[in-house]
Amino acid sequence: MNKRTIMIFPEFGNMHVIEGIRKKYDPLCDLVQPHITLVFPFEAELSKCDIEDAFEQVFAEVSSFSIELRGLVQFEQWVFLNVTKGGDIISEIHESLYRKCFSRFKPSWLKNYEPHLTVGQFSSVVEAQKAYEVEKCLTETFICLVKKIHVEIIGENEESIIEIEHELN
Repeated sequence: MNKRTIMIFPEFGNMHVIEGIRKKYDPLCDLVQPHITLVFPFEAELSKCDIEDAFEQVFAEVSSFSIELRGLVQFEQWVFLNVTKGGDIISEIHESLYRKCFSRFKPSWLKNYEPHLTVGQFSSVVEAQKAYEVEKCLTETFICLVKKIHVEIIGENEESIIEIEHELN
């Protein structure tokens, strides 16, 4: 049974800034590229065709869209880069995926989805707060056009194996 997740891999011209922060604070930095999670990790006996069929329902009328990320926020044991534009579309996609196709995989802890890109994961809130204090002055703006949605298989060592790249209209 594969463990998967569905995500956006944004392609920013200034991605090196995000990667520099992640190298310091995100233990998954070398295993998965910077991403915005749409469907959180789940295990299921779904074929690639099953997922592609589900995507046809969800993405039939979703076109490429612009996003902008700016500013950091600390939430519990994580530091996130905020989605400041395009978050409404990301939230609609997230809700549609869970509502139409992946409802049985929605984690019980997921109450209020807020689109974000994780730049740091920590073992304690105190560690996250310290990293946030160091990095909170980040002034960069990250802008790109989202053209694809990805399905990733999470490998045995937490490595990212791209299974599907779904092109948006």
